[in-house]
Amino acid sequence: MKHTLSVWETVDAWLGWVSVGARLVSAAICGPFRGPSGADSYHHHLIQAVLKKLTSRFSPLQLQYLFKSYDRLYLEHCRKTGIEPNFVSNERGLKGFWLGSPTAKYVVINFHGGGFATDATESYLEFWPEVARTLSDDGITTGWFNVTYTLTPHATYPTQFCEAVEALRSVIEDLGRSPSEVVLTGDSAGANLCLALLSHLSHPSQDAPALKITEPLKAIVLLSPWLSFRDDWPSMKDNEHKDIDAVEVMERWAQEYLYGRSTNYYIEALEAPETWWEDAQVEQILVLAGTDEMLLDPIKAWTKTFSKVNPETTLIIGRNECHIAPLVWPMFGDKHETQQGLALKNWLGERLRT
Repeated sequence: MKHTLSVWETVDAWLGWVSVGARLVSAAICGPFRGPSGADSYHHHLIQAVLKKLTSRFSPLQLQYLFKSYDRLYLEHCRKTGIEPNFVSNERGLKGFWLGSPTAKYVVINFHGGGFATDATESYLEFWPEVARTLSDDGITTGWFNVTYTLTPHATYPTQFCEAVEALRSVIEDLGRSPSEVVLTGDSAGANLCLALLSHLSHPSQDAPALKITEPLKAIVLLSPWLSFRDDWPSMKDNEHKDIDAVEVMERWAQEYLYGRSTNYYIEALEAPETWWEDAQVEQILVLAGTDEMLLDPIKAWTKTFSKVNPETTLIIGRNECHIAPLVWPMFGDKHETQQGLALKNWLGERLRT
């Protein structure tokens, strides 16, 4: 169901910028006194302050109203780069667009993050194509299908899960691509969907259409995956003033995604036991995180469990990097290469070369 803002909510969305500006001024004044419990740099301190205020001050609908959709950003990217837009949709719920050719050596299905509530930003159309260019320079061609799944509150679980399943089904069955030529990538909530898909391939869920594959997927890349909706992890407290996320916002967006449903292993991958992952249909997985992110502890806990039965699992933690640092810092002018971004390029280059 399509939700829209009321007149007052629309007016309030614009008025909200006043509080965002006030928070920026406050953060600018307090920044020099943040101490070791704060962000690693003054610039990053300002970034996390602004993002926390944005997500706490505005509702998901207001954020969707104030910022451009991923589809619109893609059209602008196509005009800027001179490429022909290639949108794909079908009656089964598939929605997305291509960057690169569907006939490339590997197809990468990318699921953006945003707590299931917000769209991707322009930085996604800078970072992921840069990854593709790096691989291309190494002789590895990739076609990227970017899934534009339905956001909350317009739909809740399992809609996004079903749309993710349809994306993979379409690539394998409609395009005739072998699973060994398919890579899944996702950040935060998008990484959550990657693991929901991985679970579904071994343990079909009644919440989504059945999908069987004949061989494991080539690889999965999880950038700052959202694996647990709990808020009692030590890293939640330790990194509270370093990261871009706010606990109350994460709790609210998680509940909006659940919409009264009980959780399960397709929603919170960390809840699944070690035996659940014994038949995981993927050759290898890369997990990326930052030392300064609130989700660090659940990421480490899940990786430890998963790697016990899937040894081709790599965890790389970027020092002094926050949640989805390779994607969020460039939004605010910090375009230096992150440790996570460099590790991702190197890992994919090594694993896709063979």
